[in-house]
Amino acid sequence: MDISAPNAFGTHKGVMLTHSLFVALATFLLALLSLSLSSEAHHFTPLWFPTAAAIAVLYRHPPRHWGLPLLASGTGIVLASFLLFGFSAIPVKLAAINLLEAAVCALLLRRTLPAIDPLSDLGCWLRFVVCAVIFTPLFSALLAAGLTPTPDLTFWQSFGTWFISEAIGVLSLAPLGLTYHRRLLAGLNPYPLLLTLMGSLAFSYLALTHLPFPFTFVILPLLWAAIALSRFETFTVCFCTILLITVLLSLGLLHLQSSRHTFLGELGLYLPMLLILIPAHAMAMVMHTFRVEKQHIVESESRFRSALEYSAIGMALVSPEGKWLQVNQALCKLLGYPPERLYRLTFQEITHPDDLNADLTQLHELLDGHISSYTMEKRYIRSDGQTVWALLAVSLVRDGEGRPLYFISQVEDISDLKRSEAENNRLVERITLANQVGGVGIWEWVMSQENFTWDQRMFELYDLPPDQTPTLALWRTLLVPEDRERTDRELAEILAQPRPFVMEFRITTRSGKVRHIRGQGNVILDDQGRPLRLIGTNIDMTELKSLAEALHEEKERLHITLDAIGEGVISTDSHLRITFMNPVAEQMCGWPLDLAIGMPVAGVVRLTNGKDGPEIENLTQYPRQWPADYALVLHSRDGRYFDVQQSVSPLKTLDGETMGAVMVLQDVTASRELMKKLSYSASHDALTGLPNRTRFEKQLKAAIVAGGEPSSPHSLVFLDLDRFKAVNDTAGHAAGDALLRDIAQLMRHQLRGSDCLARLGGDEFGLILYDCRLEQAKSLVQQVVNQISQHPFYWEGKIYRVGASAGITRISADAKSSELLAQADIACYTAKHQGRGQVYLYETRQKQLLERQHEVLSQQEVQTIISEGQLRLLTHAVAPPATPLSAAFHQVKLQVMAPDERPLSHEAFITAAQLYGLMPDIDRWTAAQLLVKYADDIKRKGLSLALPLAIDSLLSADFQRYLTETVRASSLPPQALLFSVDEAAILEHAAQCRAFLRELQQRGCRLIVNGFGHNINAFDELSDQKIDIIRIDERFITNVHCNQMDELMVSMLNGAAHRIKAQTFAGPAHQPVTLQALRDIGVDLADGDQVALEQPLAVLLSDGYFGIR
Repeated sequence: MDISAPNAFGTHKGVMLTHSLFVALATFLLALLSLSLSSEAHHFTPLWFPTAAAIAVLYRHPPRHWGLPLLASGTGIVLASFLLFGFSAIPVKLAAINLLEAAVCALLLRRTLPAIDPLSDLGCWLRFVVCAVIFTPLFSALLAAGLTPTPDLTFWQSFGTWFISEAIGVLSLAPLGLTYHRRLLAGLNPYPLLLTLMGSLAFSYLALTHLPFPFTFVILPLLWAAIALSRFETFTVCFCTILLITVLLSLGLLHLQSSRHTFLGELGLYLPMLLILIPAHAMAMVMHTFRVEKQHIVESESRFRSALEYSAIGMALVSPEGKWLQVNQALCKLLGYPPERLYRLTFQEITHPDDLNADLTQLHELLDGHISSYTMEKRYIRSDGQTVWALLAVSLVRDGEGRPLYFISQVEDISDLKRSEAENNRLVERITLANQVGGVGIWEWVMSQENFTWDQRMFELYDLPPDQTPTLALWRTLLVPEDRERTDRELAEILAQPRPFVMEFRITTRSGKVRHIRGQGNVILDDQGRPLRLIGTNIDMTELKSLAEALHEEKERLHITLDAIGEGVISTDSHLRITFMNPVAEQMCGWPLDLAIGMPVAGVVRLTNGKDGPEIENLTQYPRQWPADYALVLHSRDGRYFDVQQSVSPLKTLDGETMGAVMVLQDVTASRELMKKLSYSASHDALTGLPNRTRFEKQLKAAIVAGGEPSSPHSLVFLDLDRFKAVNDTAGHAAGDALLRDIAQLMRHQLRGSDCLARLGGDEFGLILYDCRLEQAKSLVQQVVNQISQHPFYWEGKIYRVGASAGITRISADAKSSELLAQADIACYTAKHQGRGQVYLYETRQKQLLERQHEVLSQQEVQTIISEGQLRLLTHAVAPPATPLSAAFHQVKLQVMAPDERPLSHEAFITAAQLYGLMPDIDRWTAAQLLVKYADDIKRKGLSLALPLAIDSLLSADFQRYLTETVRASSLPPQALLFSVDEAAILEHAAQCRAFLRELQQRGCRLIVNGFGHNINAFDELSDQKIDIIRIDERFITNVHCNQMDELMVSMLNGAAHRIKAQTFAGPAHQPVTLQALRDIGVDLADGDQVALEQPLAVLLSDGYFGIR
């Protein structure tokens, strides 16, 4: 049962009854004790405890519940009195006075003391003394002395006895009742209390019995108990000491001296008891207050330490100088320092330099007392050198005199917040920039208002000044009249059925321009689902609309063009399924567009290599280089077939990803047939049907490459008819042509099937006898010569006979075709001069004899001409046929000068140089003149020159190195240089020449290839070599204005060159009609007398500027 709680009684009737019985028993026993001591002493005892017990009980309960406790207390007192003194009315009166005193005292205490722990400090104890020890005992003493006088005692003696007994009893016992709590007993240590109590009682007894002024010594153990023990324990020791003294005095065991002449008589002995209780209790309250404050301080410090240590954010105590006094783990983790290292640093040392001044400024404001605390964002430098953002909150703790003790700093990591803030700022910047770049305007319309809210871009879109207030009415006036009704209707539908919307309309700006606007937005609803406001964007679609219209027009034009062109066009998607076919493709493939859409391209387009050849796979592969011998044939669905050329180009997105392909099929059936005829014409003699010189030279070069075993080498024969000119002169050219056809037929029958027979020109024939030794070849050719000599030719009734002479040389793998032809020609020439009808094998002495007979320049003479500079450089201009006066570049040619300044034959000089292998020396001399001697003059004039390079020079590694170094070292820019080479250098000597020529092109030089037209398939072999300019064979140029076959051949060569992105060059154009024909065909460049006359280089460099004539 706990009677310590103020509201314990009255919560239940059974509990209240139990407590009342307990109070009745306690007051009965206390009254019995006090009355017993009084009877032993034969007067009122100075100690009356029942009132104190009643006060303690009544204080803890509301006044409305005091009836039963008061009745129980009075009953206990009256019963104790009746038990000791018998029945009388006086005890009842005295008990009533006691109860009235207790009730008044309890009311006063409830008014003046706290409900919980009423004696919490010295002030509360003083109020208790005034109310319970002074005021109410005086009040009750007056009542008792006045209402119940004692016969043998005066009024003041009765008053004093009552006051002293009540005061000592309340002061000694009531504090125990007021401070008692059941939890107090649970934490009470009885051993110190018992030791102190026994010591105090023993010391008090000794002091009272043996020492003078005993109460002076009795107070000492009580003060010691107040200092050493708790408040409740001190009150207990004081009560027991007073009770001991009272019992000893009442029982006569202790005799103290007292003056009988004092006002109170013997009661004067008990006044010191009151006086020793007051200091002891006061000291107990002081110590209690000290212990409570100390406990509060300890608990506060503990809480602070716990808060500091276990705080989720960094906390620290910092000295006014900036030293870390105490830090928690969160701060150490944030800064990356262990505590012991952090204590050796100041906060200034780890603060970012850019934030230190702002921190110190506020710190000084705080120290000066201008501010009580401050908060700022700052950066710390971690132990690993990284920077961490933190939110710093600082307050200052001062001592009693106002001097700074330390700072309390709270440091919260806001790095993530800063990163998010930076990211948000970047996002806002990107959105703002995107809106600005994308021209997006943002608007808002609150339905309850007429005005709109626009951003700056909206005013720009509508061409309105920023200070004008946008309204719904203003917006409607800006709409194009044709769009208003539709826009109003769409807006009403949106408000009736709120949803995200897109609207397109046109507006008229102040300048009269019409703009296409696309608006997007959403409807924001209120709590009742009604439209509250609209928010959205506007974007100027005028440019996109224009582009869309232009794209539509372009698409229409493209469809018309694809329908009109004569080539089949097929497009596919990324899965190679057909998405489009033009009418020509439908007709060629035999598939209508509506059936072909969505089909795999391989199911519609069937290509083979030749009519009956293998089918081509991967039709849309690109890039694809078809082999030269491929002849693509398209097989139609209805069984027809077409000779075609196929090209494929990828369709790519803006990101470069392939989204399909476009296939173009060109019907080349007619042109392929024509090409075959032209190819045959280009390689065969029209008169005899034999291979021509071009075809023969190609066969000869192939025979040289093939070589031949030493035991069965190949032989070359040069055969020339004797007396043929006489037949031509007497019988006419028709007879000569007929004779040549007969001779060709005759030789075919005489030769083996593997031998190659060709007409080289006029009455000259060439033979290649494969696997035929010289002796065997001589025998075979002699038979042919004999058959020719014996063959009678009948023409217009007359018989004509001709003969033949032949020269033979062995075809060796290390020889050149020009050398072998020259050797066979020399041998044939020797045979003619030995009596005709002869067959001679080539010997070296024949060449020497020929040189003497024809006064061919010797090797020494050629070398002397080169070394002594008996050469002059001539130039002739090359220009577009449409503008012949504007030279594109100048071709360079050699002129040989004799010592007397008479020109020598250029052909004889070049022939001799080729014969002696001196062409690299001539080309070296020419390059030195142009790239070294005249380089500055050519550069100053701004001319471009074309240098011819012989095949022998191109095959010389020394010459290649020389020319490369000279070009690199020359002051003349490589862009001003062109190098002219024969077709054979590209087609027959690719391995030796292409790398060298490509290097010159990479430096900026351009490449001219001469003689195109001999081989119609030469373009198929140029895939690895970039050609800048292609010169068409002169044979096709002379009669191009009047020969349809020549015109067609030049047109085909011109188109083929343009397809490989090369310019075309043709000439000489000596007649205006020739130049006009070249212009009509589309040839890019031409030369000849109609363009410019030949002139020396020195004259060109001295006249005009920049090649302008």
